[in-house]
Amino acid sequence: MTAGRLETHLRAQRTAGRKLLVPYITGYMDEWEEAVMACVANGADAVEIGLPFSDPVMDGPVIQRASTRALQRGATPAKILDGVRRLQVTVPLIVMCYYNTVFRSGHERFAHSVADAGISGVIVPDLPLEEAGDWCAAADAAG
Repeated sequence: MTAGRLETHLRAQRTAGRKLLVPYITGYMDEWEEAVMACVANGADAVEIGLPFSDPVMDGPVIQRASTRALQRGATPAKILDGVRRLQVTVPLIVMCYYNTVFRSGHERFAHSVADAGISGVIVPDLPLEEAGDWCAAADAAG
């Protein structure tokens, strides 16, 4: 496995002695695309974009409320990835989502959809260990 854009970029920043700034934005919140661009314009080394989930039990109360609000506004992974495609950013973008989102879409389909949108990394905090091999293989194949 070779280092991807995310790892290469963040390692270069650390090697240069920089502290890293990786802010989190809940996708589909009010003006979320503008918020991502503002983070980049103000020195973010990468930006993590959360895909809202109906039962965000691993998130704190602020992100839980943001997820609920985004879902009420009609957020879907597809709509958020469409928004990501429109962004013109110079730093890696990361998606954080729950495994149910990956599972419902299918490992290969989800991996390709995030890669095609320009996402450089995916965080799946509740990924079951027994699914890790299949997910990692799909993610590697998608780039």
